[in-house]
Amino acid sequence: MTLQRAALWAVVIAATLYLLVAGRGLLLPLVLGLTLWYMIDSLADAFEQPRLLGVHLPRPVALVAAVLAMGGLVWIVGRTIGRNVTAVAAAAPAYEGRLQKLIARAADLVGLEQVPTLGQLFDRISLADTLGGFATAAASVVSVAGIVMIYAGFFFVEQVKFRRKLTLIFAGGAHQARLRSVLQQIDRDIRVYLRIKTTLAVVTAGFAYAVMRWVGVDFAGFWAVMVFFFYYIPTIGSVLAILAPALLTLVQFDHLTPFLTVLFVIGTIQVVMANVIEPAMLGRSLNLSPLVVIVSLMVWGTIWGVVGMFLCVPIMVVLLIVLAHFETTRPIAILLSADGRIPEPRTTPHTRPRTSLEG
Repeated sequence: MTLQRAALWAVVIAATLYLLVAGRGLLLPLVLGLTLWYMIDSLADAFEQPRLLGVHLPRPVALVAAVLAMGGLVWIVGRTIGRNVTAVAAAAPAYEGRLQKLIARAADLVGLEQVPTLGQLFDRISLADTLGGFATAAASVVSVAGIVMIYAGFFFVEQVKFRRKLTLIFAGGAHQARLRSVLQQIDRDIRVYLRIKTTLAVVTAGFAYAVMRWVGVDFAGFWAVMVFFFYYIPTIGSVLAILAPALLTLVQFDHLTPFLTVLFVIGTIQVVMANVIEPAMLGRSLNLSPLVVIVSLMVWGTIWGVVGMFLCVPIMVVLLIVLAHFETTRPIAILLSADGRIPEPRTTPHTRPRTSLEG
């Protein structure tokens, strides 16, 4: 029986992975729409609380404010990235010359006699194919963004009737109590994760921007935005947030002092935020094994690319909570946890605030 169960689990996991990969074009916009809906709804819940704005906002007003705030954030980020991409293209010849000098210097250090120039390397790249690829990618992003917003809108419509559907399906039995417990715990843990991650990402990006402006790094605003987004990617994101602006500084200046300053100062900020402050603030709320986080980063990054890297931790948190609420899957939840302690299932719902996952 144990061997049969193991074989069944292997088949289920393999089929799930196949569906996730094969259905990426369909599932990815749906997941992004769900994420956008959840972020807007969580922000609206925060606007409703008197402790944030000092007044209690009606739900429709809070929801409109959340949509405007999210739209404004997307507009600012898009405008910053768009402007800096144009500026980078204009400054590319200067960076190309500096980079060629660095390559020649490195070749002398290792004893290479002939080093291909950047021009020779770029001559092997088809400009038409490159521009065609960029055009296709841009069109894909625009089309997916429209689908994501449509999905998010339908999630808001569905949210209104979701709780009533749960009541009709389970008719107040133990299954309904268990499902409400799972949804409540998922909602609470994801909110904690997003709130702390976003706060620390803003602080880290602010410090990085101040350091780069002080040193005189080009496109400091653009790289600060990148540092903000990199912070959401476990482990690899911190490395990228350190190396990307540091390498630009190395290419921009003729001496190593700015490069070392950016490398060590931003590196110290990243290490302190990600390894000291964040674990202290999150505490035991996300009790995931570090090995599980790294493996999930690789797996979801392979399946869904950069989006999978951003969502790998919330996905594993949801999976851990769901598995912990069923006796047959509790051993798997224990393996996913950091120290073997997993959420205990609750069987009796109590009066509590509404959660966005329940509508």
